[in-house]
Amino acid sequence: MKEDDGTGPPNRELYALLHLSPEASDEEIRRAYRQWAQVYHPDKYQAPHMKEIATENFQRICEAYEILSDENKRQIYDIYGMEGLNSGLELGPKLNKVEEIKEQLEKLKRMKEQQKMSALFLPKGSIVANLSLPGFLDGDGIMRGMAMASAVQSQLSKSSALSLSGNLGVEENSGAGAASAVFRHQIASDSTIEFMGSVGLGSLIGVQMTRQLSLHSTATLGIAKSFHDGSINLSNVWTRQLSDTASGNIELLLGPQSSIGVGWQKKDQNTSAAGEVKFGTNSFGISARYTRRFSSKSHGRIAGRIGSAALEVEVGGGRKVSDFSTVRMLYTIGIRGIFWRFELHRGGQKLLIPILLSRDLNPVLATGAFVVPTSIYFILKKFVFKPYYLKREKQKALENMERTATQVEEARKAAAKAQQLLENVANRKRNKQQETGGLVITKAIYGNHKALKKGDELRETNDELASQVLDVTVPLNFLVNDSGQLKLHDGVKKSGIMGFCDPCPGEPKQLHVEYTYHGERYEVAVDDYEELIIPQIAHRV
Repeated sequence: MKEDDGTGPPNRELYALLHLSPEASDEEIRRAYRQWAQVYHPDKYQAPHMKEIATENFQRICEAYEILSDENKRQIYDIYGMEGLNSGLELGPKLNKVEEIKEQLEKLKRMKEQQKMSALFLPKGSIVANLSLPGFLDGDGIMRGMAMASAVQSQLSKSSALSLSGNLGVEENSGAGAASAVFRHQIASDSTIEFMGSVGLGSLIGVQMTRQLSLHSTATLGIAKSFHDGSINLSNVWTRQLSDTASGNIELLLGPQSSIGVGWQKKDQNTSAAGEVKFGTNSFGISARYTRRFSSKSHGRIAGRIGSAALEVEVGGGRKVSDFSTVRMLYTIGIRGIFWRFELHRGGQKLLIPILLSRDLNPVLATGAFVVPTSIYFILKKFVFKPYYLKREKQKALENMERTATQVEEARKAAAKAQQLLENVANRKRNKQQETGGLVITKAIYGNHKALKKGDELRETNDELASQVLDVTVPLNFLVNDSGQLKLHDGVKKSGIMGFCDPCPGEPKQLHVEYTYHGERYEVAVDDYEELIIPQIAHRV
């Protein structure tokens, strides 16, 4: 029995099959098993094809009951799903407590993780190409300079990691580079120590220790000796969690270039913001940044810097073009001139291309440099990008339908068979409710929400997406209790309910129900994992 691979609360298919809440008691599990066994027990049917259908579904019910009625197996299933039950863990007198079960499963997971650690490398890199339009017009060439940096981190063990990095920069007729190594070791659950060294430009050796002082506070203390001028530098950083989404820090540096800085960061689902004030021996600076996510794929950003060596404002935005790639364009104006900056982020790699448009703050050029690319972007977005992405998403959906067509067809046949055995009882319940003016499900559709058009009456499907919905009127009428109520539990994927199936794997789904109660007409739609309780006055049409 497989678990659903989609998003949402995991390990709930067996609860859906028996129509139970994940918090169901042992008595509720036994009662549900007896109810379903009365419907699907093979001995109740004489016709060979009906007996075959009943046997298949009865085996599913027995498997679900065997797992959920066993305290140890149920605990494993709730945490790790069917994979945990099939992982080879032996259940018996050695594992009588929930804590012991969790501990053994965690050991299995740690063993698998350790096998991967030796081959685990986390590479990162960046390339910066500085271009100059004024230099190109003056005949000095368009390239102002270039810089490259690369780093790789290897997890040596669960508590130790080694990071190696190098960088190289060239500007006009001069260049420099450096290579560094950092060894990080976790010496306790709340403490880590780092040993670092670098050769080349800014050669140094140092050590840094980080300790979690409390649940919300962390302190870092470091000391480094420079081989360039022989100086010793001390650093101290205090970080505190101010709220669930905000943190602040104070940084103190003591050495030839002493400074003190105060910073603040805030990040939630759709926005992030940061600010810093820093004062040094011969300098000061204030910076702020705000980023807003407009959708799952696009965002905008505005930033500003002011200080002894900077005065500029930056605006721009970016878009996610694939699962691993993001492009971004930024516009900067300040005392250093007018810039465009193009960025490509893919995985841990970055390509940055700053372009100097003018060293002078020409109002016409400054306005044009902002308005022209912004206008081009919105034109391309409307007439090129958006149609392309819609076409691509449609193509992906069609490919997914073709890939899962056999699976969906088999699931539909199984659901139809299950409904066939529910139909007699469902009809009896429906007739009884009609006689008393109780709850009657007149029509219920489950499937792709795009396949259900909005309207005052029950949504109807179009030809293209008709295969992505399923009529579930029979199983819902079967689930109406003697009191004339129906409840589908929160956090339980509805495709696991007996008589249901997933008609469109990978697509967001809804359940749309039309019903009558005391002669009144009602209608409601709920998401796949959302709780449904009917009748309710709020559903009245």
